[in-house]
Amino acid sequence: MKKTWLLAALAALCAGCAVGNPARIEADYTTSYNLALAGQTLHPEAALNTRPVTGMLAPEASKVYERYLKGLERPAETEQGYIIPLAAQGGTFK
Repeated sequence: MKKTWLLAALAALCAGCAVGNPARIEADYTTSYNLALAGQTLHPEAALNTRPVTGMLAPEASKVYERYLKGLERPAETEQGYIIPLAAQGGTFK
């Protein structure tokens, strides 16, 4: 009985992976992607503006960059010993 279910599940899995006609969205994926991108663009004319972005002074930018780099640092790993309680002797061993 279990073999029958296993074979049926395996057959269904193989049938789902069979190569057939691509779905409509796969056939014209580029068009779907471009339409989704255009639908999410607030100001399409902004792509034509090649002027550099201004608004943040150098000292402010350097502080932001330093904070970013500090966030990337890994904290130093501290070695912690195991504490074994010694109830009979009333102390601990590190």
